[in-house]
Amino acid sequence: MKSALFIDFDNVYSALRRLDIHYAERFARQPLDWLHWLTDSLPLPAHAPPGAKGRRLLVRRCYFNPHVYQRFRPHFNRAGFETIDCPPMTTDGKTSTDIHMVLDMVDLLQHETRFDEFIVFSADADFTPVLRKLRRSDRRTTVLAVGFPSAAYQASADLLIDTDVFVRDALGEAEEHSEAPPFAAPATRSAGYQPLGHWTPVETMPLPTSAADPAEWNDIRTLATQIIRHEVAASDLAVPLARMASRLPAQVPGLDGSSWAGLGSFRRFIETLALSPLLLDWSHSGGYLYDPQRHDRPVSPAGRDGTLDSADPPLLRQVCDATEAPRLGRLEFRRLWQAIATDLAEQPFHLRDTGKRVRDLCRLAQCDISREDVNWVLRGLLMGGHQFGQGQDTPQDLAWQMAHNLEKLCAREELWLDESQRAALRDWVGAEG
Repeated sequence: MKSALFIDFDNVYSALRRLDIHYAERFARQPLDWLHWLTDSLPLPAHAPPGAKGRRLLVRRCYFNPHVYQRFRPHFNRAGFETIDCPPMTTDGKTSTDIHMVLDMVDLLQHETRFDEFIVFSADADFTPVLRKLRRSDRRTTVLAVGFPSAAYQASADLLIDTDVFVRDALGEAEEHSEAPPFAAPATRSAGYQPLGHWTPVETMPLPTSAADPAEWNDIRTLATQIIRHEVAASDLAVPLARMASRLPAQVPGLDGSSWAGLGSFRRFIETLALSPLLLDWSHSGGYLYDPQRHDRPVSPAGRDGTLDSADPPLLRQVCDATEAPRLGRLEFRRLWQAIATDLAEQPFHLRDTGKRVRDLCRLAQCDISREDVNWVLRGLLMGGHQFGQGQDTPQDLAWQMAHNLEKLCAREELWLDESQRAALRDWVGAEG
């Protein structure tokens, strides 16, 4: 597939730097590494040309502010990029990067070579109109947007590269954890989201064709199924899937908790197992597995501690839908803030390691918050400008920052909140004491 890559360097580098300076430096100094991942490993977007098996990056352009990032130019030159200078054009430092990129994309639409895919590395929603123009011209678009891109921007792309996947696989910041996200999600508003109350019967996913040797795959599935059935049978309540995700790799020989038998995530793995008549419920944090003949259907954290069900459930569901915020209960948020504050009092902040330790602290407090939800909150705090380790990491400080972030995200999505609604939101996340 013939592809063209456009990188808003300032946008990507600064966003990665907010998460971790090492991520930003690896992106800036080792472009050949993530280029190989882009061409050899990243799946193609939906409706790729028939017969397409991989990417040919015929165009590689990187747009810099030379006054700030000149030191990184040689690395991109050696990786075969055209580097385009975009110096500040205004007194507040605004560059012309977005205009240059848009004009170049439109120009390539008229090129004698028909480019099948346009890849954009930027979270700037200003690119939404050009993505829509490319779609009207029957071109595929793939986007890496570090941070919290707008819903319209996400929906305008054919493939949205997950930030965690890019950091882990493209930048080589690998880690072992039990809740790896899907490799890359289709760029739709509902990607990775199931509505409240959704449940899924198991055995809904086809078996992988290349996850493992067939005999080894069957052995892994059989043993995992036996362990899970035993766990559910021994429990008087629905079993949190986060618990199973942490235990299975240690109990099933050959099951890697980072690849999940080649399926990429625990959820994909468990949905291939023959567990009927057990039911999977993904509507609550981390998900649950239960026997409908023995267990009550899992009650959301909201129903247990009086958050979504008592404060203003329609409003808070709107907030979660608009911002993709975790559907945690009020008690869960309070325990999360306490876990973060406790960890930071003992350890320096590092996004990956802090997220894992906080998740574990929550579990010790009998609060099953998924790693994905913890990371969403931590990334949100960072992207909102919070600086960990600067004496403002109390539970109250963190809750107020979270509330402020959600208000801004709601405004961006044109969900306007009045004062009573903002008060309900603050109460939900624990910012009101």
